[in-house]
Amino acid sequence: ERMGKRLCDSLLLVAKDEDTGSLLGMVGLEVTLFDKSIGNILSAEKSELMMKNAVASLGPKQRREYKDASVQEIAEQLLSPDVTSICCLSNLAVSPLARRRGVAVKLCTELESIVKQIGYRLIVLKVEKENDAARRLYEDKLGYSLECEVPNDVAMRADPESGAFVETSADAVVLAKEL
Repeated sequence: ERMGKRLCDSLLLVAKDEDTGSLLGMVGLEVTLFDKSIGNILSAEKSELMMKNAVASLGPKQRREYKDASVQEIAEQLLSPDVTSICCLSNLAVSPLARRRGVAVKLCTELESIVKQIGYRLIVLKVEKENDAARRLYEDKLGYSLECEVPNDVAMRADPESGAFVETSADAVVLAKEL
């Protein structure tokens, strides 16, 4: 049965320099859930748990019907109308040596193409509200629009002394784009 399988697919798209093979940038994509009632993108772990619980609540015969169901099918048929399956762009990073060369736009455009190929027509992302450079990229250059605001969201910061990531709080926005 579906209970032991991972439901939320993810991928990492990488751009490398053709001549040197050095890493220019990367961006992640994750199929997950968006809960309109709380206005936030759910983590893959929460999404997996929500879908597995929905399938587990069914009788044995019904569970078998969802054995090979997609995230979209489970979300549409078993979850609240406030919860929808989405593709989430995440962790866009471009090498400092490759910035201002269109790498971020190319990575995002390619990712949007992949999203269409897997049957989604909406891509979302979350970014810190005060990250003006990222918001200019997403909103002005790539055509994303504000879906909702997420006050006091969890944000990650690199600690320069330890090199570790530290959780902190920051206001965020969810941006979306119809493909």
